[in-house]
Amino acid sequence: MLKPAFINMSSALLLVSGSALAQAPSEAVYDQGTTSAHRSKPSAQSWHSWSVELNPAAMAIGRYSAQLEWLPAQHHALVLNPHYSSVTATVEAQSGGQVLSSYQERFSGYGVELGYRYYTGSKGPNGFFVGPSVLAGGYSASVDGGISRSFYNAGGAIDLGGQGVIGPGIVLGGGFGLQYLKASKDFSDLPLSAAAIAGSGVRPRVLFSVGYAFGADLKPAELSARM
Repeated sequence: MLKPAFINMSSALLLVSGSALAQAPSEAVYDQGTTSAHRSKPSAQSWHSWSVELNPAAMAIGRYSAQLEWLPAQHHALVLNPHYSSVTATVEAQSGGQVLSSYQERFSGYGVELGYRYYTGSKGPNGFFVGPSVLAGGYSASVDGGISRSFYNAGGAIDLGGQGVIGPGIVLGGGFGLQYLKASKDFSDLPLSAAAIAGSGVRPRVLFSVGYAFGADLKPAELSARM
């Protein structure tokens, strides 16, 4: 009588063990899938679509400016740079290597530059850049504080350089370029600081900017939509 009861109990234990073993792999697969999905969850990236910068290097030639950069898409920036210029130049009249006379001529006025930059970076206005721009301005020239003459200039430039976004958004950038200007009046024998406003022709220029970039944290899907 005891033997059949023992056999029935052993069969029940075997059935329970088999059911547990059959469920274990599926639970392991579920846990593995859940862990993998959790690890591959996309995270937001910092994206700076705007920046405001000052140009301290231009102060050396009497140009005081700030620029605004806007990136409507990744790598592509539009740059607006309004400026005020004021410089005094000593102009000398010479003959046979002798200075016959000299006088002070002051040039001042307002201008604006609009350009495009292509950036290699992916956080906003960062990485190496290259791009063209157009510029124009209206100015006045006066000799020794006397009667002033109005004139304007227009031209274009091509720049290349590099820029970084540090920490929460601090911008540091620099580069070099070539600028062509055509002035409505002819001013000859001007030093470089005055020729950058009133001179016609091709001249080099140095870029240096410092400022702050800002924008929103975007998910990869949102960021790819701006590419």
